[in-house]
Amino acid sequence: MRAGFSILLALLSLSSFAQPQVQEHPKQLPGPYLIFGPVHTIRDERSKFSNLNGEWVEGERTVAMTASYNEDGTKQEKTVYVDGNIINRVEDSYSPDGRLLETRVFKGGKELESRTVNLYEGKEWVEEVTYRADDSVQRRTTFRRDDKQLKIETVEYDNDGRVIHQSSTNNDLQTRRARSITISPTRVFESESSTTVNTDGSREYRTEGSGGQFRRQVIASENPRQEDRVIYNKDGTIKEKVRILREFDSHQNMIKATWLSATGESAEFKPLWITYRTITYYEKN
Repeated sequence: MRAGFSILLALLSLSSFAQPQVQEHPKQLPGPYLIFGPVHTIRDERSKFSNLNGEWVEGERTVAMTASYNEDGTKQEKTVYVDGNIINRVEDSYSPDGRLLETRVFKGGKELESRTVNLYEGKEWVEEVTYRADDSVQRRTTFRRDDKQLKIETVEYDNDGRVIHQSSTNNDLQTRRARSITISPTRVFESESSTTVNTDGSREYRTEGSGGQFRRQVIASENPRQEDRVIYNKDGTIKEKVRILREFDSHQNMIKATWLSATGESAEFKPLWITYRTITYYEKN
């Protein structure tokens, strides 16, 4: 065990980060995550903290995720681990201009569980279809967009092709507000969500649902190496504050992320875990 302190984004630490500002930015690889430059492999290891006799102690590192990329990033493979065991392996294929074409998910890293195919009209994403291993359709999502609205409709099917779940979301692209309705055999669920950029530059995300669902979070990241998140209760009081401290390499890729948390109004942040990221790069000819 290593005593220490430092904290994160972890696992899904292949997740979007604000990056330091530079004059010339390395090329971003295809995909939803901010991965820059000629990345070949990534290995994320996570260590958790425990409080022993009043001292925060960092535990052993365990692998959380590994990833590999071909030279132009159009072929990507990611493997997710929990407690040292492979949960799934995901293979993504992209077009040269960065459009996601197909995703294959392998349960336990070996057995094909599903594959998702994305269809486009020109560069416009219009449909996403997920197939089971036997090639039956599990889910179909369509996207319709104009200058002001984005409508998303999803239908899920059982193994016999019967509809078991439907949802529809209308996004107002100007006001950044969305209304959704979900219909299943047992209930109808409605929700509203919004994204607001506050005057101080922070971003506020809010979701409320007919089943009592509530989520309000404000994210501030003036310094790319530090992000602060405040999570609120429905009555406006603070439920939790999360602070993420990041370190970057010369390619501006995250190599360490430390997560800390404070309860309610407290200013005392306690360490939760650290993600250490090891990155290898293709060598230039």
